Order: sequence, then structure tokens, then C-alpha cells
Amino acid sequence: MEELGQIDGSRQARDVTSSACKISGKGKAMIVVREPMIVCGIKLIPLIADAFGAGEVTLHENLDDGTEAQPGQSIGTLIGPQSQILLIERTVLNFLQKLCGIATGTKRFVSLIEQHGVGLLDTRKTTPGLRSLEKYATGCGGGYNHRMGLYDRILAKDNHLAAASVDNPAKLELFVRDLKKSQPGFLVEVEVDGLDQLDAVLQGGADAVLLDNFSPDDIAKAVNLNHDRAILEASGGINEKNISLYAQAKPHFISTGAPVHASRWLDLGLDWIQSRN
Repeated sequence: MEELGQIDGSRQARDVTSSACKISGKGKAMIVVREPMIVCGIKLIPLIADAFGAGEVTLHENLDDGTEAQPGQSIGTLIGPQSQILLIERTVLNFLQKLCGIATGTKRFVSLIEQHGVGLLDTRKTTPGLRSLEKYATGCGGGYNHRMGLYDRILAKDNHLAAASVDNPAKLELFVRDLKKSQPGFLVEVEVDGLDQLDAVLQGGADAVLLDNFSPDDIAKAVNLNHDRAILEASGGINEKNISLYAQAKPHFISTGAPVHASRWLDLGLDWIQSRN
């Protein structure tokens, strides 16, 4: 464990600072918001406490995940042995600062497109090992989860088409038809990089089409050609500055990894409010 070091014959895993300071007794501490944010991660705290062997620490939740919070508000209060609260402090704040940042960034993106009736999708551009948490944070911010991994949805991208020698519209239509026939239990989505591929994919019966690096004008053309036969997802080169232009073209969804990989950690602090020795 990062915080406590390795256990070996000559050294015991422990918090040397709290031990040296002779911290004892019970106390209370609040997790306090320092800047506007969307709350995310509060329910991780008991799991973190258990992982550290700090199960005597209890949490009183003051705000739910997905709530808008303002500076000075308390997300929750930790109650229990002071040494255990100090033991989990940094890890708790690390997770909450990161996840609140993603949820808040997602909310900002959503606010730019929701007036157009367009949904925001996340991507698999996530931190290894933290995908479930980062996608949860997307949901707390008002976004929608795309596939969780390679196991729960078929998304045939350009490299799949190249590897399968699909190099013209006729082959593409047959390829999609075969996917639909052979994989009845899965949603089938296919990536296209031009309008010339779109009709073939639609004729093949794809459930969804990923419009990769389309301009807003070409997305609008794709919407007109589609006639709601498939879900249209716009992706590639979309950021906070230009996302509203893409939303005006009215695809069903816009996907971007930016709220996850470009969001900053937000400012939260742990403030002591009571100690009892």
C-alpha cells in the first residue's frame, strides 16, 4: 500500500507521523468544498477506510453524488479515531478531487449541448484501473456511458475494416449484415470517415454509426441521410470550444474523452472540527 510502505521483518507498516505525534482519542473532520463543483465519490470513503483497516471511521454524508456544491459546504463528516481519520485523509481527498473534477467537467460540456437535444457520451480514454470510477463520474455530471470495454458492444472501427479487407461500400454493407446476423445479442456500431460509407452501413442494418472527424456541415448531411434509421454519434476533434457547433448539427450523441483526461483535480480540504482524548 502506497501510504504505509512494505511490511518486512524489520519494519512495520504504519503512519510514522501520527505515531510520532502520539495521536489518540476520537475526533470529527469535515470534507469541505473550496470551489464550485459537482460532488462525486462520497460513497468510496467507507471502502477506502476498510482497505486501510480504519473501519472504526464512520461517514455522515451531507451531500449526495451529483449534487452541485459551493465553497464552504461540507460534503461529509468523518467521525472516529483521529489516527484513522489522518490515515485515510489523503487517499480520500485524492479520489474525491479527481472524480469531482471529472463530474464537473462533464457537467460543463453537457450544459453546452443539452439545449440542442444532444447527449454526451464518454469514451474508453480512461486511466487504467479506474475506468468504472471515471465513467461513474461522467454519469454524475449528466453524461452517458458508452461501452465499458471490448466485451459489451461491437464497435467496428477503421482498423477493424482494414484488417478484414473491407475497402469498398459493397463489401462494407455485406460486412455489417454479417455482423448483425452472427452477433444477435450485441448492439452493432460501425465507424465511418465519410458520407460515401454511411449509406452502406445503414443498408447493412447497423444499430449505430460513429461519424469520425466529420465537420459540423457533414454531420448535418449525415442526419438528413439517416432518417433516424440508426443512432448517430459524432466524435473526433471535439472540445469545449467547438462542441456547440457540432451539437447544432443534431447527431444523437457526441462522444469525447476530454472531461476525463483533461479535467483538473478540484479543491477540497479536510477541516478538523472536534477532538476528544
